Amino acid sequence: MKQKFFWKSFVSFSLAWSFLIIFISGIVLYIAPSGRVANWTIWTLFGFSKAAWQAIHTIFSYTFVILSVFHLFTLNWKVFWHYFTTKAATGLNKQKELLVSFILIAVVFLGTYFNTQPFKAIVDFGEWSTESWETKDETPPIPHAEILTLRELAGKYIPMSADSILMAIKQNGLNADSVGQTILTISELNHITPAKLYSIISPEQSIDSIKPQSTPSFQGFGRKTIAEISKELGKDVNDVIRILEKNGIKANPEDKLKSVAEIAEMTPLEIMEIIK
Repeated sequence: MKQKFFWKSFVSFSLAWSFLIIFISGIVLYIAPSGRVANWTIWTLFGFSKAAWQAIHTIFSYTFVILSVFHLFTLNWKVFWHYFTTKAATGLNKQKELLVSFILIAVVFLGTYFNTQPFKAIVDFGEWSTESWETKDETPPIPHAEILTLRELAGKYIPMSADSILMAIKQNGLNADSVGQTILTISELNHITPAKLYSIISPEQSIDSIKPQSTPSFQGFGRKTIAEISKELGKDVNDVIRILEKNGIKANPEDKLKSVAEIAEMTPLEIMEIIK
């Protein structure tokens, strides 16, 4: 006799699995490095890249919502509708619980929005965890530097011609076909990370040395807020904000320099040059 398929059990199990995957992927993304570092170092956890974890989290979030809707409006619609109409007729008799739940959600939402404790501590810990993956040798010269071609790197980020960079790659026993190839393409071809390839072709270069030697070093400023940087430079933070706004860069005093730079698609050093 053919065994009957129980849709309620199927949906319940699927919801449980989806919730577990969302929970795990959420924790992974909470502690994962920033996208620029993850892409630059080909960061993985349990064999999955950060982009893969983001995709998993997104897809299973949608899956959870779809299964929840199916569970409510298809499998349990009669029960739900009966409960709803009964309560509507008799009036909600759990007003205290309703009010407290609303207050709880409002406190969490507003506390997160206005960055107050203890929500600020949770966010700060996530940022600290993200930043802890970064090292000087594994930080790209600009966000998404892995998609730059050798031609785009030449001169601006590495004081060499594109042909010289290509020659240096080959002299180090690596494979590369043309100056039109990206750092990511060449690194994948040679089974190394973009960070490793960059260190090979520009071992002495860093975010603080890609400019003329007369430029002062601002190493470490990326993790400081605009307010802290303004104080160290002896400038009024409001003046600094106005200077950035005049250059089309939006920032708040509590924003970290690296975050401002990423949004503006610039390097922290270039932002410092504008401020200075």
